[in-house]
Amino acid sequence: MSNPTEKAQNSLPLIKKEHRTKVLITLFVLTALAGAGYWAVIAVTSGSAPPVALALRLVYIAALYMPVPLYTLLLSRLMLGIPIPFRALLSLRHITVKKYALVAGLFLAWAVLMIGSVVILGWLWPDTFGHMATTNGHLVHNLEKLIGTSVDASAINLPPTPLVMLPLGIVGALMAGLTVNAIFAMTEEILWRGYLAQAFAGRPFCKKYATIGVLWGLWHIPLIALGYNYGAANALPGVVLFVGFCVVMSLMLGFVVERTRSVWLAAVLHGTFNGFSNVMSLLVVGGSSLLASSVVGVVSLVVWLVVFLGCYISTTFIPATDQCAKDVKAKIS
Repeated sequence: MSNPTEKAQNSLPLIKKEHRTKVLITLFVLTALAGAGYWAVIAVTSGSAPPVALALRLVYIAALYMPVPLYTLLLSRLMLGIPIPFRALLSLRHITVKKYALVAGLFLAWAVLMIGSVVILGWLWPDTFGHMATTNGHLVHNLEKLIGTSVDASAINLPPTPLVMLPLGIVGALMAGLTVNAIFAMTEEILWRGYLAQAFAGRPFCKKYATIGVLWGLWHIPLIALGYNYGAANALPGVVLFVGFCVVMSLMLGFVVERTRSVWLAAVLHGTFNGFSNVMSLLVVGGSSLLASSVVGVVSLVVWLVVFLGCYISTTFIPATDQCAKDVKAKIS
């Protein structure tokens, strides 16, 4: 039995409220500037060839927009003098093969359920949800749609069937998520499931990570409003949907952080998911990006919610076998 006083102390926020407020203000000021910069990039590249414009926009997003959470913490530390526990947030101490297996298992559960859902929904309502690509013609069509220009199919190496990209894409995503994608994802996770998870310490699990998820979703508004992920025609519903998606994904990533005590492993799951997103975009033909043809659509949201609820239920009703599991069970319940 733990000491009640010690338990109460452990539930107190680890980061001062005034520091958290300053960090959030800094975050959204930088976000506004980064969003304005992305709008300027779109305006400047509007007359360029579609592949060139796409490449420049993606470079801007990768280098200047997505790392805004990391830039926020660095700026808060260097210019505002706010103490940021970088050493603790970036610690590799709690990473083990067993914990990585948990992360890989969560991704595989989502991938299998997502693919299965797209197949079933595409069979029942192909006009609404789209369907899996079964020919290279489908694949070329989606590639042309992605880069905005025609593609000479004879000039590229196409697979014998697009469906072979599914297992290859899953393996590639797992490898990328453990390496380069984890580094890129960590530029986000160091704030969302790192600093803010400590800043909101003491709140119930779902309330804490849902709050972080809303902030995470709002941070994406400039990108979504300018057509990223869902297209310019779906800007308003896209913003609403993406905030909801971020809430669900934040709960899932929060479970990883609490279960493994490692922000890096949340970044690994985040990066693995990102690594598979382009594969699904190429392999789902037709349908709305708000539903199944995007990995941040309604179908993916529901699948991640199912995976999270599976973790939630198992943590609630299955006896914990180690201290880490007992800790996360106590926080969730």
